[in-house]
Amino acid sequence: MNCLRKCTTLVFLFFLVVSFGCKKKEETPVTKAPAASGGDQTKVISGQNAAGEIATSPQDKVDAEAAAARVISQMEAGEFSAIYKEASPGFRKIGSEELFVAKFQQTRQKTGPLKKPRQISFVTRPGNIHVLVYRLESERFTTDRRLTFDRAKSGKMELFGLNQHDDPKKR
Repeated sequence: MNCLRKCTTLVFLFFLVVSFGCKKKEETPVTKAPAASGGDQTKVISGQNAAGEIATSPQDKVDAEAAAARVISQMEAGEFSAIYKEASPGFRKIGSEELFVAKFQQTRQKTGPLKKPRQISFVTRPGNIHVLVYRLESERFTTDRRLTFDRAKSGKMELFGLNQHDDPKKR
């Protein structure tokens, strides 16, 4: 009798598991919000999209890319003083205009004129800091420039950071 009760209980548990299944505590899959214009749009949650990336407004992306294009063209033209003067006050705290101009003139002499800018990355960080990476080339070097932008209180997208990494081309 005891064996019959145990077997009945096991069969009952088996049917419960089969009927209702076991569910792990997992994150729900990424959900898409219905698109207003027919394309897929990722649902925005607390300033982030469902993939966990910081959401960027279309206007911020356009403004950051336009500001980056302006800085890239100024660098190609050797207008380092203008870059410094138009940058954010936080950027200008890194040192004097004379040192900035001298350093980038020295870099330009080392690499030669860089051409064919190609955007390879756009990321928005917390606080709406936009980071764009461009790859440029010269006869001797391939260069990655990381430009960081922040919107000023005036509404203008300002250069907040600038890094350049030069790799010699393999021959």
